Amino acid sequence: MPLIELKTWPTMSKEEKKEFIYSVTELTTKLLKIVPDKIQIVIHELPKENWGKAGAVATDAEFVMKSRMINWQSQESYPTQASNVDGMAIIAIDIWNTFDQVTKNQWVSQLTQIASQFTHAPMDNVLIVIREMIPGNWGQSGVTGADPEFLSKSRFKTRKEEEVDERIFRLL
Repeated sequence: MPLIELKTWPTMSKEEKKEFIYSVTELTTKLLKIVPDKIQIVIHELPKENWGKAGAVATDAEFVMKSRMINWQSQESYPTQASNVDGMAIIAIDIWNTFDQVTKNQWVSQLTQIASQFTHAPMDNVLIVIREMIPGNWGQSGVTGADPEFLSKSRFKTRKEEEVDERIFRLL
């Protein structure tokens, strides 16, 4: 039920990717009370030359300051202690609109910390976008989230189980 997509630079090892996926799934399960088999995570790695912020490309030698520009005319940036940016992260989340703002705030705060840890991105370079939708706009295994039995119907069934369901449906 949520689809969580991380776009980042290729800075994570295979082990870090596994840990990231596990940590985000664990957080989402605990905080949002979502069953783990409905949480999907996709990691997209993009080279630095395909990444920009505040009009600057990440390969620019002055990216640290240019990416923190707060005024286009004066080119003013906010100060930072960093001499370089080791990572960037955008997390786009498609999820049912069933959570209150307090819960979303907690989730975003903790997701930001996890993303910063694993992508090596400063926290001000972690962007999280939550795209909420009604359950009927979500489908899996041929059934939408609007079905009251979505969780059971959307799970894998053996061919034999499908045949039994088909026979029951015909009897009705």
